[in-house]
Amino acid sequence: MDMLKPITTALVCSLAIAGFSHTAFAQNETQNASTAPLAVGLTNGGAAEAQVVEAVRRDDILTIKLRFKPMITNKLERIYDSISETDYQNSFYVLAGNKKHLLLKDSNDQPLTNPNLVLKTTKDSPTAGSWHGRFPAPPKDVTEVSLTIPGVETLEAIKITDR
Repeated sequence: MDMLKPITTALVCSLAIAGFSHTAFAQNETQNASTAPLAVGLTNGGAAEAQVVEAVRRDDILTIKLRFKPMITNKLERIYDSISETDYQNSFYVLAGNKKHLLLKDSNDQPLTNPNLVLKTTKDSPTAGSWHGRFPAPPKDVTEVSLTIPGVETLEAIKITDR
Protein backbone atom coordinates (compact mmCIF):
# COMPACT_ATOMS: atom_id res chain seq x y z
CA MET A 1 0.00 0.00 0.00
CA ASP A 2 2.84 2.39 0.85
CA MET A 3 4.38 1.71 -2.59
CA LEU A 4 1.19 2.94 -4.30
CA LYS A 5 1.16 6.27 -2.46
CA PRO A 6 3.96 7.92 -4.56
CA ILE A 7 2.36 6.61 -7.78
CA THR A 8 -1.09 7.87 -6.75
CA THR A 9 0.33 11.26 -5.75
CA ALA A 10 2.19 11.57 -9.08
CA LEU A 11 -0.95 10.60 -11.01
CA VAL A 12 -3.11 13.15 -9.15
CA CYS A 13 -0.49 15.88 -9.72
CA SER A 14 -0.25 15.02 -13.43
CA LEU A 15 -4.01 15.17 -13.84
CA ALA A 16 -4.19 18.47 -11.98
CA ILE A 17 -1.43 19.97 -14.15
CA ALA A 18 -3.05 18.67 -17.32
CA GLY A 19 -6.40 20.13 -16.25
CA PHE A 20 -4.78 23.47 -15.39
CA SER A 21 -2.90 23.69 -18.68
CA HIS A 22 -6.11 22.90 -20.59
CA THR A 23 -7.91 25.65 -18.65
CA ALA A 24 -5.08 28.11 -19.29
CA PHE A 25 -5.09 27.20 -23.00
CA ALA A 26 -8.86 27.74 -23.19
CA GLN A 27 -8.54 31.10 -21.40
CA ASN A 28 -5.79 32.22 -23.80
CA GLU A 29 -7.93 31.25 -26.80
CA THR A 30 -10.84 33.25 -25.36
CA GLN A 31 -8.60 36.24 -24.67
CA ASN A 32 -7.12 36.11 -28.20
CA ALA A 33 -10.57 35.91 -29.76
CA SER A 34 -11.81 38.86 -27.71
CA THR A 35 -8.81 40.97 -28.70
CA ALA A 36 -9.15 40.30 -32.43
CA PRO A 37 -9.18 43.65 -34.24
CA LEU A 38 -12.49 45.05 -35.48
CA ALA A 39 -10.79 46.23 -38.70
CA VAL A 40 -7.24 46.40 -40.09
CA GLY A 41 -5.33 48.46 -42.65
CA LEU A 42 -1.70 49.19 -43.49
CA THR A 43 0.10 52.44 -42.91
CA ASN A 44 1.21 54.22 -46.10
CA GLY A 45 4.86 53.35 -45.45
CA GLY A 46 4.04 49.71 -44.66
CA ALA A 47 5.84 49.73 -41.30
CA ALA A 48 2.77 48.74 -39.32
CA GLU A 49 -0.77 47.44 -39.48
CA ALA A 50 -3.45 49.66 -37.95
CA GLN A 51 -5.85 47.58 -35.86
CA VAL A 52 -9.12 48.96 -34.53
CA VAL A 53 -9.36 47.60 -31.00
CA GLU A 54 -12.38 49.55 -29.81
CA ALA A 55 -15.32 51.53 -31.18
CA VAL A 56 -17.59 52.50 -28.31
CA ARG A 57 -20.69 54.68 -28.49
CA ARG A 58 -21.50 56.18 -25.11
CA ASP A 59 -24.22 58.81 -25.01
CA ASP A 60 -23.40 61.24 -27.84
CA ILE A 61 -19.73 60.29 -28.30
CA LEU A 62 -18.10 57.57 -30.41
CA THR A 63 -14.55 56.74 -29.26
CA ILE A 64 -12.33 54.75 -31.60
CA LYS A 65 -8.98 53.31 -30.51
CA LEU A 66 -6.24 51.89 -32.72
CA ARG A 67 -3.03 50.04 -32.01
CA PHE A 68 -0.30 49.61 -34.59
CA LYS A 69 1.25 46.17 -35.00
CA PRO A 70 4.81 46.26 -36.41
CA MET A 71 5.19 44.72 -39.87
CA ILE A 72 8.84 45.74 -40.40
CA THR A 73 11.37 46.02 -37.57
CA ASN A 74 13.52 49.02 -36.75
CA LYS A 75 11.60 51.58 -38.76
CA LEU A 76 10.33 55.03 -37.86
CA GLU A 77 7.21 56.16 -39.72
CA ARG A 78 5.59 59.56 -39.38
CA ILE A 79 1.87 59.21 -39.87
CA TYR A 80 1.20 62.93 -39.31
CA ASP A 81 3.08 65.77 -37.59
CA SER A 82 0.23 68.14 -36.80
CA ILE A 83 -3.40 68.79 -37.65
CA SER A 84 -4.11 71.83 -39.79
CA GLU A 85 -7.67 73.05 -40.27
CA THR A 86 -7.64 71.56 -43.79
CA ASP A 87 -6.42 68.20 -42.42
CA TYR A 88 -9.06 68.36 -39.72
CA GLN A 89 -11.86 68.83 -42.24
CA ASN A 90 -10.60 66.42 -44.91
CA SER A 91 -8.47 63.73 -43.30
CA PHE A 92 -9.90 62.82 -39.89
CA TYR A 93 -13.45 61.51 -39.99
CA VAL A 94 -15.86 58.68 -39.48
CA LEU A 95 -18.28 57.78 -42.24
CA ALA A 96 -21.60 56.51 -40.89
CA GLY A 97 -23.91 55.59 -43.74
CA ASN A 98 -23.55 58.60 -46.03
CA LYS A 99 -22.79 61.11 -43.26
CA LYS A 100 -19.28 62.34 -42.44
CA HIS A 101 -18.55 62.99 -38.72
CA LEU A 102 -15.47 65.11 -37.94
CA LEU A 103 -13.47 64.79 -34.74
CA LEU A 104 -14.90 66.57 -31.73
CA LYS A 105 -12.92 69.56 -30.41
CA ASP A 106 -12.15 70.64 -26.87
CA SER A 107 -12.77 74.07 -25.33
CA ASN A 108 -9.47 75.31 -26.85
CA ASP A 109 -10.64 74.31 -30.34
CA GLN A 110 -8.22 71.37 -30.45
CA PRO A 111 -9.33 68.05 -32.02
CA LEU A 112 -9.86 65.23 -29.53
CA THR A 113 -7.10 62.99 -30.86
CA ASN A 114 -3.33 62.61 -30.83
CA PRO A 115 -1.79 65.96 -31.97
CA ASN A 116 0.86 63.99 -33.91
CA LEU A 117 1.50 60.34 -34.63
CA VAL A 118 4.90 58.73 -35.13
CA LEU A 119 5.36 54.96 -35.10
CA LYS A 120 8.53 53.19 -34.08
CA THR A 121 8.82 49.50 -34.83
CA THR A 122 11.24 47.38 -32.87
CA LYS A 123 12.01 43.68 -32.89
CA ASP A 124 10.56 42.78 -29.50
CA SER A 125 7.65 45.22 -29.17
CA PRO A 126 4.11 43.95 -29.88
CA THR A 127 2.97 47.49 -30.75
CA ALA A 128 4.53 50.41 -32.60
CA GLY A 129 2.09 53.00 -31.28
CA SER A 130 -1.55 53.79 -30.65
CA TRP A 131 -4.19 56.32 -31.69
CA HIS A 132 -7.60 57.38 -30.41
CA GLY A 133 -10.24 59.81 -31.57
CA ARG A 134 -13.60 61.04 -30.32
CA PHE A 135 -16.39 61.76 -32.77
CA PRO A 136 -20.06 62.68 -32.56
CA ALA A 137 -21.91 59.38 -32.23
CA PRO A 138 -24.04 58.34 -35.19
CA PRO A 139 -27.70 57.42 -34.54
CA LYS A 140 -28.35 54.15 -32.67
CA ASP A 141 -29.53 52.40 -35.85
CA VAL A 142 -26.02 52.80 -37.33
CA THR A 143 -24.01 49.77 -36.18
CA GLU A 144 -20.89 50.10 -38.39
CA VAL A 145 -18.67 52.96 -39.48
CA SER A 146 -15.48 53.46 -41.45
CA LEU A 147 -12.56 55.55 -40.20
CA THR A 148 -10.24 57.77 -42.20
CA ILE A 149 -7.05 59.24 -40.75
CA PRO A 150 -3.97 60.43 -42.65
CA GLY A 151 -1.25 57.91 -43.46
CA VAL A 152 -3.44 54.82 -42.97
CA GLU A 153 -5.72 52.88 -45.30
CA THR A 154 -9.39 53.57 -44.63
CA LEU A 155 -10.58 51.16 -41.95
CA GLU A 156 -13.92 49.71 -43.07
CA ALA A 157 -16.89 47.99 -41.42
CA ILE A 158 -15.99 48.82 -37.81
CA LYS A 159 -18.67 47.41 -35.53
CA ILE A 160 -19.84 49.80 -32.80
CA THR A 161 -20.35 48.66 -29.22
CA ASP A 162 -22.95 50.56 -27.18
CA ARG A 163 -22.29 51.24 -23.50
